[in-house]
Amino acid sequence: MNLTKKNVKEIMKLIIFAGIILWIVFNYKLFIDFIQFLFRLLLPIIVGVCIAFILNVPMKMIERKLFKIDKRKHKKLIRGISLTLSIILIFGIIALIMFLVIPEFISAISAISKNLPKNVEWLNEIADKLANLYPDIKGYFKSFDFNTIINNSFLSASNIISTMIGFLSSLVSRVITFCIGFILSIYILIDKEKLARQTKKLLNAFFSNEVTNEVVRVVKLTNNTFTNFLTGQCLDAVLFSILFFVCMTILGMPYALIISVLLAVTALIPYIGAFITLVIGAILIAVTDPIKSLWYVILFLVLQQVDGNLMYPKIVGKSVGLPAIWALVAALIGGSMFGFIGMIISIPISSILYTILREWINERIRKKQRLKS
Repeated sequence: MNLTKKNVKEIMKLIIFAGIILWIVFNYKLFIDFIQFLFRLLLPIIVGVCIAFILNVPMKMIERKLFKIDKRKHKKLIRGISLTLSIILIFGIIALIMFLVIPEFISAISAISKNLPKNVEWLNEIADKLANLYPDIKGYFKSFDFNTIINNSFLSASNIISTMIGFLSSLVSRVITFCIGFILSIYILIDKEKLARQTKKLLNAFFSNEVTNEVVRVVKLTNNTFTNFLTGQCLDAVLFSILFFVCMTILGMPYALIISVLLAVTALIPYIGAFITLVIGAILIAVTDPIKSLWYVILFLVLQQVDGNLMYPKIVGKSVGLPAIWALVAALIGGSMFGFIGMIISIPISSILYTILREWINERIRKKQRLKS
């Protein structure tokens, strides 16, 4: 068999690709460290792109719905007004939520601090009753005092100053990263069409038209996937949290507003995010009223079924396009590597990779079938 230059080139690409995969497999820890280092290095740019994606959704809607004038003639004016209104809208929503939640949070802390001693006594009473029922472990329960445990846990906390300094340093660093990313997102959105043309021109200079078109297709797929994920997931999270707040209020459960807002945030992580609220809410309510905590868990599970079977499929549908098992795996891996943000962005990213892989596999199968026929 004679090897042509094209065949040799394909074999070399395959060997290089296999070599890279083998290196990653045998040096996966080093590879993960490198990815995390690269992520930290590019974090302001990543934050800027993420903010641009978020702001782009309301900005496009405002441009289409509000302005009926010639968009080409007044493009800069329309873009500037739409971007300003989008920023005001999003920050206004955040400010409104904080205005509603902060007083509730302060009152919740006050209520917990008042109810904690009473509930500790309730736990001690249970321990005493169990000790009377089972005399063999009476000595164990007598020495098991919840007041002592809580007091010792507060007294054993050390290095408070260094912890606070570390927290403030981390907070300042994240605020600076956010500010840089926010400024960068404004520049991206103002000239997004120009940036797209320049990027395509740069790709054409170094790669073939086929490669450039494939990169453009993947970028469009990424944009559509993130946009659909963001709009669908946010709408579902808001409706689910409102329904949850109404039901909690009707049943007279405490901390309804705080838990509902927390649910709206954590519900952005499909399949597992809402259960974070389940645990936190159950603990908060249990401090005040353990029986209501049980009813809270039942209510949550019922409404979760309503959302999962009725609301989520209709609102989000198949916009993410990722099977549930792979979405769960993606969220766990993303969370372990990059925290809460990683859990959110890992699902649309995995959806993009899943779609590309599925298309590639289907194309391979079609080629084999054509060869057979």
